[in-house]
Amino acid sequence: MERLKVIKSGIEKLPEKKPHLDFVLGLLSIPVIISAIIINVNNLQSKNKSVAQLPVPSQTQTGSQSEKQIIILPNEKPSASSSSQATFSCKKEIGPINISFPQEGQTVTDDPVCINIKYDSSNYCSVVWSYRINNSSWSEYGSNSPCLYNIPNGNIKFDLRIQSTVSENQTSFQRNFIYQSKVAPPTSTPVPSTSTDSADLNK
Repeated sequence: MERLKVIKSGIEKLPEKKPHLDFVLGLLSIPVIISAIIINVNNLQSKNKSVAQLPVPSQTQTGSQSEKQIIILPNEKPSASSSSQATFSCKKEIGPINISFPQEGQTVTDDPVCINIKYDSSNYCSVVWSYRINNSSWSEYGSNSPCLYNIPNGNIKFDLRIQSTVSENQTSFQRNFIYQSKVAPPTSTPVPSTSTDSADLNK
C-alpha cells in the first residue's frame, strides 16, 4: 500500500517537474541535430568531388593524335569571324583584270575620260592600282576607276600598275587610245597691216 501511495504521489507531482523534463529532452536532442547537419554537409562535399573528377576528353580516340576534340558549352557559339575564315580563303595571286573603256585604239572625245577598270574579286584577294599617262609620274594607289581631266589631243598611252594587298605580287597593263577634244582650238585673228606707202616714207 505504501508503494502505491508513493507511485500515486509521484504521478501527481509530474506536472510540476515537466519544465525540467523538457529541458533534459532538449539537451538530448542537440547531438542528434548536430550529427544530422554533419552527415548532410559530408554528402554535399562528396557529390561536388565526384562532379569535379569527371574526365574531360582531350583527344579523339578514332582520329589522329593531332586532331583535338572541340568541346562547346551550351551557352557558347562559334564566332562569325572564325566561321567565315574557315569557309573562305582568297587566292593571293592577282585575278583577271582588264580595261573595258576606252578600247585599244579608240578615239575618245569625252572630258573627263573615265577609265573603266574591271577586276574579278570573287575568288581572289583584293588589289590596288596606280596609273600614269604618256610616261608621266605615277599616281597614288587606290581601288577606284580614275577619270582624266584636260588631257592633250592626240595619242594617249595609259599605264596601269596593279599590286596585291596580301602579297608582293604585281602586274602591269597598258591601253593606247586617241583623244580628240570636242572644243575646237581657238583660231588666231589676223593682225591689221600697219605698213605705209613708200611715198609717205620718202617725205
